[in-house]
Amino acid sequence: MFDQTKKKRVIVMTILSAILCSALVIVSSLSPLAHTGEAVNKFGTLGMWASLGMVLAFYLIPLAIYAAGFSAMRFIMALFCVIGILMNIVTLLAALGLNADNIILLAISIAGIIVNIIWFSVAFKSKGRGYRYGA
Repeated sequence: MFDQTKKKRVIVMTILSAILCSALVIVSSLSPLAHTGEAVNKFGTLGMWASLGMVLAFYLIPLAIYAAGFSAMRFIMALFCVIGILMNIVTLLAALGLNADNIILLAISIAGIIVNIIWFSVAFKSKGRGYRYGA
């Protein structure tokens, strides 16, 4: 029972993280960050859609393998969550450094950091048997 509940929570948190990461790619392409260089994805370009597809693939392929019963895949998913946290932090700092007025970009970055941190507590939480010192 516990394993199925934990699996469902990990799946929900992973999907939420994927949605926020996808939203970050889209909103970043609409923000002033999209005008900072030649290699930056602008909204509606092939590069933006390729980035969005890659983000979704990196989230959904390991999630499908995890949902199929290979629970060790959560370690690979944890790696992608760390990358997501770093990506959100960099985007947040870049937006603040450019004095971007895009409050949606800042909110998505902060929400992404929070959701990915919560993902770790959901994915790696023990079964409720507290640690006993000296035992």
